[in-house]
Amino acid sequence: MASTPSTQPSLSARPVSRDEVVAKCAFFTRMHLWPLRKALDPESWLKNFRNSEMEYAVHLLNSFMYFHSNLVQEMFASSVQALSRGIAKNSGSFITAASAWSTFFDSAIIVPVAGENYNPSDSGYYFARSARQHLGFREDQIMSPSDALAAISSNLRPIIFVDDFVGTGNQFVGTWYRDFEISGGSKTSFSKIAGVRGTRFFYCPVICTQSGHDEITLQCPSVTLSPAHILSERYSALHPDSLIWPDRLRPGAIPFLEAASKRAGIPDTGGSSPDDWRGYEAKGLAIAIHETIPDATLCLLRWKHNGWHPLMVKS
Repeated sequence: MASTPSTQPSLSARPVSRDEVVAKCAFFTRMHLWPLRKALDPESWLKNFRNSEMEYAVHLLNSFMYFHSNLVQEMFASSVQALSRGIAKNSGSFITAASAWSTFFDSAIIVPVAGENYNPSDSGYYFARSARQHLGFREDQIMSPSDALAAISSNLRPIIFVDDFVGTGNQFVGTWYRDFEISGGSKTSFSKIAGVRGTRFFYCPVICTQSGHDEITLQCPSVTLSPAHILSERYSALHPDSLIWPDRLRPGAIPFLEAASKRAGIPDTGGSSPDDWRGYEAKGLAIAIHETIPDATLCLLRWKHNGWHPLMVKS
């Protein structure tokens, strides 16, 4: 069962000036809401653009969402803590509800969502460590997919998958259906275990696109999704009703993105590459989460070749 996303009001971006946006960015840096200029440099990034493009570049910069590490930690905590509403919903008293949540919390297994090849730098592993350091899960509750599958093959325990960002949902769907080797050389998957046993599965990403939410709901119906925040399709710079552009700039927004990307040497792969000018799978987002920029973010914001100055360097 998945959470129900909120609907977005029919709004367009407020027109802003370059000076206004640059001042806002400088304020965010002074307040340590944004990293220092060597990591996120709006003024150098704006110098990439021609005068005829500047209004579009300024509004794209104004829409850029950077999620500071402290905010990410709080959002991750709220994503996990939101599970308590479902765990304790049939409890008759506060004491019963607290006991149900405590039992769930102490028995849960935390599993990072990762790519097909193990990589400790994957964001899922960062959030698995965060679950221990900031939320109070024990070290022995943090498991790889293989170890988690081995554990629940013999003992029913809830599984909480963790990660920072869901774009297409494909990475989680791959983790859900992929066969992992467990004890004795045998292989199984979370989808197979879900079909024959009563284990409960939850997924707590910090940020989830609406399309990624819908894809996981469709492909993994046994998983309860609990993102801290859902991005509607209107957060894409490519959407015909995008929240990024004022009404009068919308007709020229995609031609601007395409022309500037072509000048920077950013390829057009139809969205099949993380380096596509539209972002991976043509998501067209303008976000960064802590030290990373998702592949779904527009390449113009992270490109660093051919003399192009990135707004933020992709970790």
